Amino acid sequence: MNPASHAAAATQGSAMSRQDVIRQVLAMLREHGMDVVFVGHYTEGSRRFRVVEALHHGPAAALATGRPAEGATARLLEAPVLMRDGSVHGMLCCTSADEATAERDLRWLRHGARLAARLLDQEQVLRELSAQSLNH
Repeated sequence: MNPASHAAAATQGSAMSRQDVIRQVLAMLREHGMDVVFVGHYTEGSRRFRVVEALHHGPAAALATGRPAEGATARLLEAPVLMRDGSVHGMLCCTSADEATAERDLRWLRHGARLAARLLDQEQVLRELSAQSLNH
């Protein structure tokens, strides 16, 4: 198999979609008992969201979209998914009801955001290699 065919096959066979990457990271964080969501299209620090992906639409989704339930006391923790080029792909958000778990949850959230960014960057590199191989 020539390099171009190999790159195209690798892209089709092993690359996950952006949605798959985010869902896997959300599932990993949910296994640790976190109420976590991914907020996409977080632009210029504003609270204008177009995509919220969650495994369960609980307090984190409500807080992240600015619609907390009445009487909600949990606070929102956020970690940006920073891409290799410095852009923010979105935010991982979770709720924390107390200080005892907030620090631990924030660490997990940051790890999840870094993992998502790395996987998304790898997926982008595979797409670029595939496009280059098809053009040559």
